[in-house]
Amino acid sequence: MKNGTTPENSATPHIISGAGGTASGEAFGMPIVQLRYDYWQYFLALEHDLIETIYFVEPAAANFKTFSVAFARILLAAGSEIDVVCKMLCRQIDESGKPNNIVEYRSAITAHYPKFPTMRVLVPRFALAFQPWTPWASEETPFWWECYQKVKHERQNHYQEANLENTFEAVSGLFCLILYYYQRALYDGHLQPWARLFALENEPQHLVTESRNMLPDF
Repeated sequence: MKNGTTPENSATPHIISGAGGTASGEAFGMPIVQLRYDYWQYFLALEHDLIETIYFVEPAAANFKTFSVAFARILLAAGSEIDVVCKMLCRQIDESGKPNNIVEYRSAITAHYPKFPTMRVLVPRFALAFQPWTPWASEETPFWWECYQKVKHERQNHYQEANLENTFEAVSGLFCLILYYYQRALYDGHLQPWARLFALENEPQHLVTESRNMLPDF
């Protein structure tokens, strides 16, 4: 199925009613329609948690191997959400497909979006850049994903893999997937509020349809 044709990509309208004595537009016969993009909202929550760690560990190459329970929590949450969004994106591409692991996700996604592994995510505030899915171009699994699995299943032996670098890689990887999944909403400027920490390499001043080079495959 072609991207942009599924209900998930267009979001579901929700009627917002007034509360606390404040009349809503609905009361005057004018419903307020709000488009919900739940996976985007979850990403923003993870990004917020990551921003909180900045006050204790500076995002810099010298600190990449710093590990902590805070990074472990974000890494595990991001990895779990990547698994979910990969499935959703694969279903958006082909409803009949049922991939169940990172190798099958790679096959399905890169077959439809061959430039996806080239995505480069910036952290302008700290002059950092991540290319979390580059290994997919060589049919390999990202190192940070393997680290996530180790922290998830063998934390007693691999707790040090819950570090700043792997956590930033994982959250930036989730950022890439969600933007592809919500490509139409992204180009229409509906993904609001926008990310505070992460940015696209080709991000325009404002997210509007006049710029079509934000995602490599579109």
